[in-house]
Amino acid sequence: MAGQNDCSPFYPSREGQTYTINQYNKKDKLSTITEYTITNVSSGTINLDMKIKDEDGEEIVSGAFVVNCKNGETQLKPEAIIPAGLLEQYKNMEYTVTGNGMTYPETLSVGQTLPDGEIFMKVDAGMMNMSIEITMTDRKVEKMENIRTPAGSFDCYVISYTNELKMGIKKTNFSTQWISEGVGMVKEETRKSNGKLITRSILNKIE
Repeated sequence: MAGQNDCSPFYPSREGQTYTINQYNKKDKLSTITEYTITNVSSGTINLDMKIKDEDGEEIVSGAFVVNCKNGETQLKPEAIIPAGLLEQYKNMEYTVTGNGMTYPETLSVGQTLPDGEIFMKVDAGMMNMSIEITMTDRKVEKMENIRTPAGSFDCYVISYTNELKMGIKKTNFSTQWISEGVGMVKEETRKSNGKLITRSILNKIE
């Protein structure tokens, strides 16, 4: 059964709600806070406002974007999934973001493979331009798990994928997402190949 308004049930689509996600660095210290507010939901789109704040709650950058829905799937544009740390790093520069983003399907099941995702970011750094490429491959539904965050307790599908960053040099990391029906992402971790934490994101609040 397709999600409300032809959208995936694994991405939030309740108009007026705000989802607050806390991001933590490799030392597990709060680094940024991202607030997504759903401003409008129609038959084929979800409109969201985004605010990224520092650990003290001071706004770093804000924006708005549209998520497309069709046949029960939700297609996230790259600006909807670009890491908050990159936006913070280049907030005072001109940049463009392209790519195919990431898809959330109508249904999930353990063992299922999901389409790859990609983000291309070009930054005008004055004397020279920089290109950043992020690819998300080998996306697979590993298992189901119940987890608790400050926002509540959630039954989640656990999705693993390979996260490759090219920015002059190539870095390959490994990410895990916890996705809950009706809520979307509840938790995400990215680690090095040796298991050391790089970033962790937690759904902190739903209003």
